[in-house]
Amino acid sequence: MALLWKLTRSRALHGNESGRGVLRKRLWVFICRNAHLLEKILEFLIAVNHNPLMILLHPYWLILLIPAAALLLYRKMPSRPLSALRTGILILLVLALCRPALRMESRSGTLVILADRSKSMPVQSPAAMQESISLVRSGMTENDVLAVISFGQQTAVERGPLPASGGEFSGFMADVGTEQSDIASALEKALALIPLESPGRILLLSDGRYTGSDPRRQAALAAARGIAADFRYLGRDTGGDTAIVQINAPDTLHPGQSFILRAEILSPAAQELKYTLYRENSPVASGKKTFSAGSTYLMFRDRAEAAGVQAYTLQISAADRESPEDPVPENNRAKLLLGIQGPLPLLHTAPGAGSALLSLLRKSRSDVRSVPPEKLSWSLEDLSRYAAVILENIPADSIGYPGMENIAAWLKHSGAGLMLTGGMNAYGSGGYFRSPLEEELPVSMELRNEHRKMRLAIVIVLDRSGSMSMKAEGGRTKMDLANIGAVQVLDLLSPFDEFGLIAVDSRPHEIVRIKSADQADAERGKILSIDAGGGGIFVYSGLAAAAEMLLQARAETRHIILFADAADAEEPGEYKSLIEKCVKAGISISVIGLGTPEDRDAALLEDIAVTGGGRSFFTVHPQEIPRLFAQDTFSVARSAFVQEETALRPLAPLSAMSDMSFGAFPKIGGYNLCYIRPRAAQAIMSDDEYQAPLLAYWHRGKGRVLCYTGEAGGEYTGPLGSWPRVGDFFSSLALWTAGEKGTLPDNMLLDGERDKGIFRIQLHLDPEQVFSESPKVNMLRGIPGKSPKQENRIMQRTGADTFSLEIPMDSSETLLPSVHIPGFPVQNLSPVCLPYSPEYLPSRNQREGKGILEEIARISGGKERIRLAEIWKDLPEIRQHREIAPWLILAALSLFLPEIFLRRTRWIHFRIFTKVRPPGKADKSPETGPETKKKFRKIKKKEEKAGHVPPEKVHKKEERGNTGEDDTFTAMQRAKKKAEERTKAGRE
Repeated sequence: MALLWKLTRSRALHGNESGRGVLRKRLWVFICRNAHLLEKILEFLIAVNHNPLMILLHPYWLILLIPAAALLLYRKMPSRPLSALRTGILILLVLALCRPALRMESRSGTLVILADRSKSMPVQSPAAMQESISLVRSGMTENDVLAVISFGQQTAVERGPLPASGGEFSGFMADVGTEQSDIASALEKALALIPLESPGRILLLSDGRYTGSDPRRQAALAAARGIAADFRYLGRDTGGDTAIVQINAPDTLHPGQSFILRAEILSPAAQELKYTLYRENSPVASGKKTFSAGSTYLMFRDRAEAAGVQAYTLQISAADRESPEDPVPENNRAKLLLGIQGPLPLLHTAPGAGSALLSLLRKSRSDVRSVPPEKLSWSLEDLSRYAAVILENIPADSIGYPGMENIAAWLKHSGAGLMLTGGMNAYGSGGYFRSPLEEELPVSMELRNEHRKMRLAIVIVLDRSGSMSMKAEGGRTKMDLANIGAVQVLDLLSPFDEFGLIAVDSRPHEIVRIKSADQADAERGKILSIDAGGGGIFVYSGLAAAAEMLLQARAETRHIILFADAADAEEPGEYKSLIEKCVKAGISISVIGLGTPEDRDAALLEDIAVTGGGRSFFTVHPQEIPRLFAQDTFSVARSAFVQEETALRPLAPLSAMSDMSFGAFPKIGGYNLCYIRPRAAQAIMSDDEYQAPLLAYWHRGKGRVLCYTGEAGGEYTGPLGSWPRVGDFFSSLALWTAGEKGTLPDNMLLDGERDKGIFRIQLHLDPEQVFSESPKVNMLRGIPGKSPKQENRIMQRTGADTFSLEIPMDSSETLLPSVHIPGFPVQNLSPVCLPYSPEYLPSRNQREGKGILEEIARISGGKERIRLAEIWKDLPEIRQHREIAPWLILAALSLFLPEIFLRRTRWIHFRIFTKVRPPGKADKSPETGPETKKKFRKIKKKEEKAGHVPPEKVHKKEERGNTGEDDTFTAMQRAKKKAEERTKAGRE
């Protein structure tokens, strides 16, 4: 009320004091006279809000009725219909703000379909689930809502809660991982999509096989909310499944120790099976055996070799070709990784045989294994067998992009080591610039202008055919990565070098005319915006245009880089005669092929590179394209490798990494020109004009990285190769790279075990042991052909003397865990893998999968669904709130339009409320009211007392006395006289 009183005192609202006084008076009179009525209205609104048929969701907006009433009282309308319309509009708008909702009985609700997309499902299950969703959608009404969730290892909403008008289901698009079936998480997400106090139901399309937590707990939560979970069983017929249930070996083994490997085989009936056990890729045991129905065990004896990891694979198959086909062949092959404790060896790899470095290391350290780079997979499983890797003058192409990613992740997160030696195939010339290993090295490999000996002119011929529009990793197209590679070459050139670019499809397109690199840099945006065209690349036309452009260059070294799709390089024409002319003119040609050497046009590209005196590179990883452009530029520039005898200058950090004293060092025959990185230690530098690092090292994460830029054995080793202490020198470098591996005290035990799709790590310790923080587990997940993934998790205390952690796993991955215990060295566990996907674990009970679905349905109140379209009829009938605010707003608008019409035209005021006089009678003034009538009565009485005859009577007498018509002048005189008499009488 105080607020209302202040409102009535506002000058801005009323403009003058008299207006405010009138408003106050009207308000108080209205409130006093209608207090009982207001009380009844308030009671009505409260009753409405508690009425089972209606509720106001925001009743506090009713306070606006008070200022609305004040406005109606102050600003009266010219007529009652306008007042009624204005009052109705304000009441409807205030009620709309209160959001009234009708409580109605309804079965319309939300149905969530859960689609199992794990590996255990039948091959035809995606089509069957798509058909099931279409059947469910056919039974929807306009008020029903449908959502679709797919699940495997993760869950994803494929279709959000949408009504029938939301369109057909477009199919499964999300990557949910097929290695597991997390039904519990799928039920949890389905419950989150169903609104509270709204009818809902869940339909599960699955075979019932699950991993992770028990889904029956989520079924109980659904039952508590009144949401039933129905199911339709979609499963394989596993009645005749022969499977390897498990394969085990002792947890702890040492080098040279014999052990028993035990495998459990489940057979549905008596039959003869063949079996083969492989160690690594070599068979160690095989044979035939008759298996009875049920479980049978196979025993294998073997011997642990050197410390590291031994991989075993067991394969079984039917001995009789006429035997029925196994319905689940995926569980007939199982894998096991066996960790052997002890100091891990070093891995040495070099091109060719007869490495001098390998001989020197073996003289002082026996546990060095040398493997050619082409025989290494560079997977995390392979790397985990070694303490460190020594790369002796091998190009990055020998490792590959995924292999370099694995090495970088492995050394940082597992405490391993990496050592690189120099040569013509190492560092920048070897393709390590802009590679995944570049950031892990303590030296950088850019081409600095002050160290350039000769000017260089490069023209790049880019394939812009239609195949270059395909997407690569990271959302970029192949054309985008080729453009980035061209810019990478431009960045490596000095301002005095020259650069040109030609894009080729069915004809050459000159993008950048040959010019100095600093001038070409202004056209960087033009290079990066090259789009793919159509057709294939016309090789001859592109090479001819590049050669013509290079003939205008002034640089001493001239080079062409041809980038082409190895499967789509067309129209070579007379390329050999053209290349011969180029070679005579001092122009070399290198080729970068997107594809493999086995592709259709790869032989042509290799021949172009060989004939043109350049190098050929092939890759199936588009993200490697920029690195290959840079690698070829390094090899052409030639300033990346110094081919002169150079003296060495030892520095103080050398004594920090080795306890040996080497005295004076002899000269070396050449080295890779690199530059020390910030925060890296430089142990030896070149004693020449460059003062470049020859030996540098640093720590990367938990690992160690060492770079020796000289050649360890070969043409450019120089006098260092015959130095008596050369063996001790390189051995000390290898020992530092491998590092020291600490152990835990006797009162601590760290172990791990597999359980279906889970790897469980446990730390047993003295109950009195207290840590400043909980132990952490760092995990590397390696999948062949993909980048490794790194995860960190915290172990939880599960007992007075136990910390533990459970890690879900995929069948295709290798898990490399390391445990970080506060105050103790990092402990690396042996790599772990699953025998096969837990989705293929054999069922001992044929109803095991369907039984889980029946349990979920029984707990939640659901059932097995045969007729899917009728599921909407079984939604629970509950009271729902249907808001009517939009209808109230629409009603207000429908009243607002006639209100505007009446207020503007006043049609009703004149047509209905104005009295119409009969013809011949004078109209009374509209201002005549009760007071005017009283005044005229008094005047009439005074005239009668004074002897005056009322004008009306006189007029009537005259009308009766006259037989003819009065002229106009006489009538006007008579009317004037009558008016004067009437005025005089009024004054008296």
